Amino acid sequence: MYPQIPRELKIEIAKIDASLFAMQLMLVARAHGYDTNPMAGFDRDQVVSAFGLDNHRYVPVMILSIGKAKEEGHESVRLHSDKITFLALM
Repeated sequence: MYPQIPRELKIEIAKIDASLFAMQLMLVARAHGYDTNPMAGFDRDQVVSAFGLDNHRYVPVMILSIGKAKEEGHESVRLHSDKITFLALM
């Protein structure tokens, strides 16, 4: 079935799979004392060109940096889950 799926749908599937993989890789890196930073705002065509990738076979999803922080990062603010989630009963 997969060969018959339209390219656009394959790209969406690849984005979801790659994002889940990146999330797990970031959690593993953190567990081993490393810091990570995902970056999605980049010129995909330039990445394909810079790495000599086949642009029909590969779709860059994100760039992920992994390393040790030089200094402590600043605290970020997150909304508490009870403010952004709800249970919908049907």
